[in-house]
Amino acid sequence: MYDIIKKSKYSDKVLDVLPELKKIMGKRVSTDIADRIAYCKDFNPLHLRALLNRKIPALPDAVVFPISVEEVSKILQILNSHSIPVYVFGGSSGVIDGNTPYCGGVALSTLGLDWIKIYDDEMVVDVGAGVIGGKLEHLLNHKGYTLRHIPQSLYCSTVGGWIATKASGQFSTGYGNIEDILLNMTVVTPSGEVLKGKRFPRKASVDLKDIFVGSEGSFGVICSAELMIRSLPSKQYKMAFMYESMDMAVEDAQKLLKSLKPALLRIFDKLESLKNFDVDGVVVLLIVEGESAEYNRKFVEEVMRGEFIGEYAVDKWLENRFDVSDISRFVPKGVIFDTIEVSCFWKNAMDVYRDILRAIREVDGTLLATCHASHFYEDGLCFYFTFAGISSDYEAYYRKVWEKAMDTAIKLGASLSHHHGIGNIRQRWISKEMLGYYTLFKDLKSFFDPRNIMNRGLILKDC
Repeated sequence: MYDIIKKSKYSDKVLDVLPELKKIMGKRVSTDIADRIAYCKDFNPLHLRALLNRKIPALPDAVVFPISVEEVSKILQILNSHSIPVYVFGGSSGVIDGNTPYCGGVALSTLGLDWIKIYDDEMVVDVGAGVIGGKLEHLLNHKGYTLRHIPQSLYCSTVGGWIATKASGQFSTGYGNIEDILLNMTVVTPSGEVLKGKRFPRKASVDLKDIFVGSEGSFGVICSAELMIRSLPSKQYKMAFMYESMDMAVEDAQKLLKSLKPALLRIFDKLESLKNFDVDGVVVLLIVEGESAEYNRKFVEEVMRGEFIGEYAVDKWLENRFDVSDISRFVPKGVIFDTIEVSCFWKNAMDVYRDILRAIREVDGTLLATCHASHFYEDGLCFYFTFAGISSDYEAYYRKVWEKAMDTAIKLGASLSHHHGIGNIRQRWISKEMLGYYTLFKDLKSFFDPRNIMNRGLILKDC
């Protein structure tokens, strides 16, 4: 048996409102222990470790499964009126402890918000926040379209989760991140108010929907989105190059980005290249596609100074790119395993690469620290670090690595996160990144959520 934690301070309040909730949703309100355990955490390795040791990180007092915007509105009205905490769950594929119900209360699953409607004439899809990315992309492909927002978690993450964490996909270099394809969305605030704007090609004035992009459930529940879709590319070329050093590969990537945004660009350091491609060098993967693919292929070949090694490395990566099993394979064996991603400017990119790797490796117990560059922009790039270690104090080691990596990132002017979000893991550093805007962020939280019911205690520690 698992060691079930004690009742939360909100257990009695939740018990009192259950009749109201069941009147709205019937059996789609659950207090079963199996459902409560299923909604007790995200995919953070510390939580997996806790479950393997028969410990539960936290436990909601109930779980609700709405299937419409109207139901979400009614749920929040009830819970807000009783000041009961609400923790929003999509696919729970996040790894930054972003929705763990530490205060108890109610877990709200968005998976029932699962509609998909394609507007061919506008090249837009209207999609529920609970739709799994893989399902959406499969349906679009079947009709000759693509979202081209392809995160590694495509088959276990939701559209709402992408927006809430300001997600990025593997083809972001060519097609942009989630905020670049998001045209409109429907949000329900903690008071139950439904917000939805009008969609335009462009408009003047403040675009207030941006407040909710990357908000990680702080200001309300994202219920649906209208996203830009594209026709599947007619042509595609895959290329791989091998370099002697990370420095030269990054330098050529910067030169390339001044004139061309390839659909995909990734740079793997020597350790990752050896692991993934059995290549003793730094491997660069590139994909160009669309009507100008032939011209762009020739341009890439002119810019990249590395040795051309064909397509096989790209094909191998494409074959394995959705494998997210490392945490579930290593953690049960007692190995601490996780990833940390930051973005930085080109001017000190190699300092960020080397210093964060050094910081991780200097923590006693580290077995391995590697890196690849996964997303690129005209002014900078994202480095994605992977680390593994062993320690008699699992959690202390884990948090020490994060402390060293985040302190180094802040010192070098790199971001705390490129696309995974802040959550509870990065919470302590957020004020150092936001600087003066941190006070405004807290003010917005107080404005939208004066009773502090949404994802309480996660991004904002003092809430």
